Amino acid sequence: MTRITTRQFVELIQGKNLSTAEISALTHEKHPGNSMTRSQICIRLKSMLRSPNVNMIRTGQGNKARYHLIGVNERFYELGEVNFRPAGKKTRPDKTLWHFNPVELRFCHMHKMFDQALAGVRGRAC
Repeated sequence: MTRITTRQFVELIQGKNLSTAEISALTHEKHPGNSMTRSQICIRLKSMLRSPNVNMIRTGQGNKARYHLIGVNERFYELGEVNFRPAGKKTRPDKTLWHFNPVELRFCHMHKMFDQALAGVRGRAC
C-alpha cells in the first residue's frame, strides 16, 4: 500500500468539482494500490477547508457535498509533510514550522525587546 502525498492529492483534485466518492475513485484510478479510504479523504478535505493556505469551495452538505479546489499556498505543502503521521504511530507533529515564518519571528523578537525597554521605563515611573 502506498501513501498519496499532499502534493499528489492537490494535483489530483485541483480545478475540479468532485464529491468524496468521485475523489476516492480518482485516487484509486490514478494511484492504484494506495491505502486512502473515504474517511481519510473526508478528513483531508475538512482540514483543507479550515486551512488559511487553501482556497477551496464546498457546496452541499453531508454525502451530497462537492468540493472545488481553486488553489493552494506553498506553505500548505510544507505543513502537510511536517504534520504527516503514519498510521499506528503516536508521534507528535513538529510544530516548529507551524507558527512562525522568519519575518514573523523577527517581528516577535523586536516586539519583545521593545516591551522589555518599556518595562524598565514603566518600573521607574511608578
